[in-house]
Amino acid sequence: MIARIAIPGRPAFQLRKGEEGISAFAMDAVDPPLTESELLSAFRADSVLIYRIESEIEEHGLSLVMVPGSDSLPERLRDAHREIRAGADQNRLAYKKALQALE
Repeated sequence: MIARIAIPGRPAFQLRKGEEGISAFAMDAVDPPLTESELLSAFRADSVLIYRIESEIEEHGLSLVMVPGSDSLPERLRDAHREIRAGADQNRLAYKKALQALE
């Protein structure tokens, strides 16, 4: 299960200028798996989790890439950090459309 941190009322899968990927976390990438409370405690109090399964992300031509998380995150979260990136054949516009489909 892949979890994306989001703020209610804002798009959860919106690529910002200059970004190569969308941060997400593979809940079962560490042992024991991450919990919702463990993940949410590292972010703003009003944050929520949006879940997608890996195959759903890949169905839209996107890829999940293991990228170490920020040094400000606890080690377990850094280890579980992933980025949702454009697939091999996607230009930026196609990438953005694929991300919108995950909303």
